[in-house]
Amino acid sequence: MSKKGTIDKKEEISNLYKDLAALRPTEDFEPVQDDYDKAVKICNKILNLDPADATAFHCKIVALIQAGKVQDCLKQVANSKFEISLQFEVAYCHYRNNDLHKALEVLDTVTTPGLKHNELRAQVLYKLEQFEKCFSVYRDIIRSSDDSYDKERATNMSAVTAQLGDSARTMDTRESYEQTYNTGCNYASVGDWAAAEEALASAEKAAREYWEDEEDEVEEEVGIIKVQQGYVMQRQGRDKEAQTIYNQVLRNKPSDIGLTAVASNNLIAINKDQNIFDSKKRIKAATVEGLETKLNSSQRSAIARNNALLAMFTAQVDLCKQLLSALDTEDKDLIMAGVLTRAGKHQEAVSCLDTSDPIKLLTAAHLLLAAGDQDQAVKLLAKLPDAWKYRVGVLSSLVCLYLARDNRDAVAGLLKDAVEWNKKRPSSAGAGDDGMATVWRKTAEFHLKTGEAKVAAQSLEELYKLEPGMTTLAQLVLAYSKFDLAKALEISRKLPPFKASDSVDIESLDTGSWAMGSRAKAGKKTPKSGAEKTPKTGGEDKSDLAVKKKRSKKKKRLPKNYNPNADPDPERWLPRRERTGLKYMPGYRKPRKDKRKAEKFTGAQGTDQGKSETYDYSNRVTGAKEAAAKQTSPAPEPAPGPRQQKGPGRTQQKKKKGGKNKF
Repeated sequence: MSKKGTIDKKEEISNLYKDLAALRPTEDFEPVQDDYDKAVKICNKILNLDPADATAFHCKIVALIQAGKVQDCLKQVANSKFEISLQFEVAYCHYRNNDLHKALEVLDTVTTPGLKHNELRAQVLYKLEQFEKCFSVYRDIIRSSDDSYDKERATNMSAVTAQLGDSARTMDTRESYEQTYNTGCNYASVGDWAAAEEALASAEKAAREYWEDEEDEVEEEVGIIKVQQGYVMQRQGRDKEAQTIYNQVLRNKPSDIGLTAVASNNLIAINKDQNIFDSKKRIKAATVEGLETKLNSSQRSAIARNNALLAMFTAQVDLCKQLLSALDTEDKDLIMAGVLTRAGKHQEAVSCLDTSDPIKLLTAAHLLLAAGDQDQAVKLLAKLPDAWKYRVGVLSSLVCLYLARDNRDAVAGLLKDAVEWNKKRPSSAGAGDDGMATVWRKTAEFHLKTGEAKVAAQSLEELYKLEPGMTTLAQLVLAYSKFDLAKALEISRKLPPFKASDSVDIESLDTGSWAMGSRAKAGKKTPKSGAEKTPKTGGEDKSDLAVKKKRSKKKKRLPKNYNPNADPDPERWLPRRERTGLKYMPGYRKPRKDKRKAEKFTGAQGTDQGKSETYDYSNRVTGAKEAAAKQTSPAPEPAPGPRQQKGPGRTQQKKKKGGKNKF
């Protein structure tokens, strides 16, 4: 090539680099997808002019990554012959492809990792949920770095501590709304719900202030915070408030499928076995494709478990089996037993439980009792270890079951074994001593009724150690008195002496009891008529005598017209309006005309005096009534006449308030 051609080639490459530099991001310029595609084309032109230009190849790889073409980037690196280190770019491509283990392998091959390698390693470890290692990497980065990205690293660090759930490493940093949100997550992970709720409320306020100019972004960012607030409220038992928040977020239709899945899953947890239709609708949104990269393993496992529980509540045995096959939880057999029980297959439900576990054995016994198989349930409960069998709840259940079958011998043996086992147990071994006091007392009462006073005394001795009291001591004396009088006498000395109170008049209590009625005292004789009476002396001191005050009887008050020879009215206690002798029905008002003298009908105002008698029907009505009373046979139908005289005239009644006169 000529010298002039070489100069032209170098000049052309220089111009291409200038065009490439113009596409670099600055404070005022942020490249878009098309700009990265232009950068790739420019790099290809440079490589066509100079195939050995490693810088152009490196720029091309970076442009491909920024354009999202990670597969093309990996192919270019695999086929390249440049001796440059592109381990970071390759590891990042695997990270973008969600091939996290491959990315970590590439990073492990770096001999002298730099700051960018460590930050990428921390991101990969966080995605792999290796939070302890991730915490150590971030701690080293923060200690060794000194640039303008400290706030972002602190935000990521607080996200890691939130996943650790360690109260000693809880971070409370609030320089940005992201850090404040992570602070709330930190408190929620350790169960400090009040502090978590306060931090999340502050994060929501800060986020709204930060995105106040962009309405689309503010709902998306605040939605994540609101769902976390709902979770905190739900864990505090405030399900109604949490449900309102979840529905509000879902109503905005967030674009993040992970946020929608979490809110929908939490609503399913609130519904439980109620509102199954809504839960079925929510589970579809919580099980869409693509959640593998959006949610961590614990979140995905919770959604899968709720899906299986929903199938259990709807008694879908085959679907529940299918979902449980892909589920890795300890309670798989419990869920399977639940769905079989709801389907009516109780024996199959019991057979699928591992009865070597006391909790699952208790569950099996509960299922048998629900099915009515008491004999098999008692056999299962009898297999419980002593530490479980002699607990208050289980022991009382076994006693009730034995007594229901009238097996008192089994009850006696069970209670004896419970007494012996609790006597051998160290005093500091159990936390349920309050409940055991009830067991000791009931055991003693049972053995006293069955005549086994020695066993009852042992139970009362243990009870007295837990609850020393006079009642227990008295029962203990009673128990020992049946087989060891000396011991009973010795214990009875601990009881307080009985002292009759001088201020109590026993005689007045005996004779004047208003509840039991007065009765004559036994042994007291009435004085005879000829017996001498002790004369009263004026100087006798009555201070020591109980002065009896005679109650003055109230004079009976009788009605003014009381007749002792006549029987009282049986309806005298009823109100007047309810008595049978009332002339008018309740609510009926007596016409006023009955209380005054009848007036002669003079006709309408302005009519002739002669015509008034024509329209006066009072005499005709009276005559008609008298004629009807004298007849012994039914009266014949009246002859048809004018309409005005179709029926007998009616006496004018008093006009009712608000009504109309009817003729």
